[in-house]
Amino acid sequence: MPSILQRLHLLVLLLAFTTTAAQQYTYKARYDSLDTRHDLSRPLIERYFITANHGAACFNLGLMEEIRVSAKEELALAEQLGIDTLLSTASNHVGDALNGSAEAALQLKYFYQGLDYAQRSGNANFIGTAQKQIATVYKTLGDLPRALGWLKLALANVTSDYQINRTCCHLSDCYRLMGQPDSALYWAQRSNVVPRPEEDNYGYARSYYMLGAAYAAKGERQLAEVHFARAIEVADAFHVMIPLYGSLVARGQMELEAGDLAAAIADGHRALLVSSDGGNLEGQVGASDLLRRAYKASGEADSAYHYFELRVLYADSLINATNLNKLQNMAFAQELKEQEDAKLKAEEMAARSRNIQFGIIALIVITLGIFLLIFSRTAVVGAKAIKNLSLIALLLFFEFINLLVHPFLDRITNHSPILMLLCMAAIAGLLIPLHHRMEKLITNMLVSKNNRVRLEAARRTIEELEGSRNDHAAS
Repeated sequence: MPSILQRLHLLVLLLAFTTTAAQQYTYKARYDSLDTRHDLSRPLIERYFITANHGAACFNLGLMEEIRVSAKEELALAEQLGIDTLLSTASNHVGDALNGSAEAALQLKYFYQGLDYAQRSGNANFIGTAQKQIATVYKTLGDLPRALGWLKLALANVTSDYQINRTCCHLSDCYRLMGQPDSALYWAQRSNVVPRPEEDNYGYARSYYMLGAAYAAKGERQLAEVHFARAIEVADAFHVMIPLYGSLVARGQMELEAGDLAAAIADGHRALLVSSDGGNLEGQVGASDLLRRAYKASGEADSAYHYFELRVLYADSLINATNLNKLQNMAFAQELKEQEDAKLKAEEMAARSRNIQFGIIALIVITLGIFLLIFSRTAVVGAKAIKNLSLIALLLFFEFINLLVHPFLDRITNHSPILMLLCMAAIAGLLIPLHHRMEKLITNMLVSKNNRVRLEAARRTIEELEGSRNDHAAS
């Protein structure tokens, strides 16, 4: 028997292993340039986290096509693992991949699916994360009051700094868009919970972006410039696209309103360069519009007209890209549907296989029971019992045949309930006469056996009576 010290040592080792595994498998944006997520020799859980982290890195870099592919693979891995928290996160990432207000209904489907998995897990942080994701859809649609309602529900649940940062950033953005700069500043300050940019570069840069935007909305230019500068510095260092061009355009807009045209033009040019390098058309539209207005204010009509034409060009490209994105989202949604259909089909086949096995077991038990009754030397069974047993056997046999031929009938009848009913009725019509014949045969066999058993019992009784009479006569 192990001693108490040995048991304590084993417990410490187990806790250390668990902690190491938790540290190894964590969510952190990390681009998988070596394609290790497709290495089948790695554990499934490791491949899941590599894929999820790769998707987060693609989001930070604005790589939409890779985001879609990664999200689909992440969901498939989560379904294989069957862990509710992972399924919740993967569902949310699929919803993120379906970007754009035109896909709001489909996004909500996956975000609500993520919420359902989170509630099944009972993990408050995952519940809050899914609620925050639902809020982002309403924010995109411009329904800011409803978005605020969901964000406040989320904030009551989220526990990680990562999700507190995102939720508070969205709250700040909603209040700023609603013309409430004081509330925007309050929530921007609460979003600033990431201590170092290397821990969460996107969250860190976005928090400073929100702070700069809130101070700019309040008209406090110096404080806004400080926070915009920090957001730009971090976003530039870590190649985080959204806070980078967002901060440049927002700072340029503030400088334009203050009459600092040279600074506004400089930020506009940099924002346009960053957006062009990242292929972000929304950033290009915002930057070119900023440059148009800045050059117009400085009296440089030719440059203003040039950037006006650029803005029109980028806006047209954005419309075309939006339409293309809709088509890509439709293709992505179809792939997801096919993935779901394949999963449901596999589950149905597994369930049918189990039912067939149970049917075989039941038939074997009933059949063995009947044969035991037939060939038993002592059991006497009435015709009524045999009738009941044979009826049970008939029903089991009919259900067994139904399970076997159902996929075939479903295919040849093209899912027609009436044709399937007629086919099953025909099968039943063939089975019932066979059942009557088998029942009659078994009943006759049992009657013969019962007669033999009764005759044997009567013979033994007569012999015993004669023996006892002889004993009395002898005495």
